[in-house]
Amino acid sequence: MNLMKLTTRQQIAHLMRRFAFGASELELNHLEPLGVQGALDHLLNYESQDEGFGISPWEFCREPDKDEVYVDGYRFASWWSLRLVMSQRPVEQKLTLFWHNHFAVGGDKVEFGPMLYTYLETLRVNAMGNFPTLLKAISRDPAMLHYLDGDTSVRNSPNENFARELFELFTVGKGNYSEDDIKETARVFTGWGNRYLLYEDPQMEFQAKLKDCIARNLPMVTSSFSPELSDDGPKKVFGKVANYNADSLLEMLALRPQTAALITGKMWQFFAGTKLPNALAAKLINLFLKTNGNTKAVLKEIANSPEFWTEQCVRKQVKSPADFTVSILRQLGLYPILKGLHPVSSSNSSSIPKPLRDAAGMLWGTMFKQGMALLFPPNVSGWPMGKAWITPNNMLVRAQFADLLFGVGQPEQPLAGFVAKQILDTNPLTSYNSIIKFLTIFDADLPPVKQYILIQAFDKHGGLASLKTPSGASKTLGEVARLLFSTPEFQLG
Repeated sequence: MNLMKLTTRQQIAHLMRRFAFGASELELNHLEPLGVQGALDHLLNYESQDEGFGISPWEFCREPDKDEVYVDGYRFASWWSLRLVMSQRPVEQKLTLFWHNHFAVGGDKVEFGPMLYTYLETLRVNAMGNFPTLLKAISRDPAMLHYLDGDTSVRNSPNENFARELFELFTVGKGNYSEDDIKETARVFTGWGNRYLLYEDPQMEFQAKLKDCIARNLPMVTSSFSPELSDDGPKKVFGKVANYNADSLLEMLALRPQTAALITGKMWQFFAGTKLPNALAAKLINLFLKTNGNTKAVLKEIANSPEFWTEQCVRKQVKSPADFTVSILRQLGLYPILKGLHPVSSSNSSSIPKPLRDAAGMLWGTMFKQGMALLFPPNVSGWPMGKAWITPNNMLVRAQFADLLFGVGQPEQPLAGFVAKQILDTNPLTSYNSIIKFLTIFDADLPPVKQYILIQAFDKHGGLASLKTPSGASKTLGEVARLLFSTPEFQLG
């Protein structure tokens, strides 16, 4: 597939699949007049755009008719799942997911949800900036400190966990450091700990303090540095002896060529999903080093590289559970409906409306069943990408998602009626046109023989006539979607 063979709309759809989570027809209609470069600029320069997501995570921490605030990590994971679908700055959320997988922190150990929320904000705020700044910020994030035991590392008893992952996973990668480098670096990061403000006022019980922090937007846990617990002596790293502190060491590690190779390689894999050609790898590494590790510059170079538009890249990346699940809801164009379900008068003391809570739970749960539990990665290495997602279990879960989506067997089928209306409003006249519209809604590209299989299923379960009632549409569209979601082509984006 050559760039010149793709229409402007197809090129923008490719951008949206990779840099966002797909696009609805309305989004493509909005972006198409901008052209490919205009659409790319719109996606990457999101800081000036309203995110359009006014739902507070604290609304997920409330229950109807209950006074308590519940702060387990699953509530914040559900909230983030909903944000992935509703955010009008999708690249920001896609990057946050990328960095979450790179700087993995898990709610299995960090059990306090507000710490996970702060961690997500650390990633989001620094997502499109320079890597040294992000690396410094995440190194002293309370959740990261706790997850890798940095909050227990003191002079004369340094903990090596963070130092080991800093070298192996976060910066230079395996084979580019020694055990002595790890031991010396662990000394650099002694003295950092977490301060739990929730427990510092003995006159105020936990729930009262929790509500006070929420009401006044105060941090509940912050990191702190105690010089008297820090080893401030000279350290030898990469053969050089110096009085390193955390920032100077991280700055040095962040901009080493091996780090540039690791980060740009992972970015290419995440956003392009193919083997990175050597010539392009060298170009991305040089750009990373030249721009002080600027994420936006690397993303722009990826999007403008000829390799990003080849037949080996377009619609050849295996969808992660997030790409599969979130993109389906974004392609449906549900933003106005979801936004309308959220009261304008809501506040941090309000409980999230049940339909939004259910939608978020369905999202997170479906990703979890496929092995991608947001905020609960399997280990510090994060999730594997690519073909590892294609398993018998995941194919079954993806097919079954059609039933959840269209409410098959449920008393209410709002999405079935919503999609049926889109099909009927195009005056399809034939089953073929109905299926083409169905495939267009879900940004699916199937060969004619598989389109014919969907047409047969559509006709078998009632065809056009069935779309005129929610129950009929639920059964028919559920059957068609189950087949579509099971095809090998739909696993690729």
